[in-house]
Amino acid sequence: MGNDSFFKPGYTPPTAFYFSVKFAGFDEMDSSFQEVSGLKVTVGTVEKKEGGDNNFVHHLPTPPTFDNLVLKRCLLYNSKLNKWCRDAIEDFKFDPKDIKLALLGANGGNLASWTIVKAFPISWELSTLNSTSNQLAIETLTLKYRLFRKD
Repeated sequence: MGNDSFFKPGYTPPTAFYFSVKFAGFDEMDSSFQEVSGLKVTVGTVEKKEGGDNNFVHHLPTPPTFDNLVLKRCLLYNSKLNKWCRDAIEDFKFDPKDIKLALLGANGGNLASWTIVKAFPISWELSTLNSTSNQLAIETLTLKYRLFRKD
């Protein structure tokens, strides 16, 4: 695996809820999220029948596909990230950004990180507003991206 600390005695597995998200060109205010999902890659297959022999079907790999990245956070006003989303969704002006996602240890050190390449917004959603509830307004941002790679 490359990181020997995963196999040392007394090793404590990382907690999945301690992470950082950094957009290229945005400040720290736009890097605070409560939930991230969609970091997934899948290699598909295509069936190819054996010529002259109907007993065999070959499964050949196809290029990988990547799920949408979904980010959730408390609604923030006047952020660069919100303007970036509005420019894309409302004005159809897209400016793809690279994103650095890092899983952090208890001391804040980087345990693993991924670079998400050429992400752009495809959906923005506000949580249900309920006058009888005392919950924060949560915005959900869905991004399409070209690929991700482990750093």
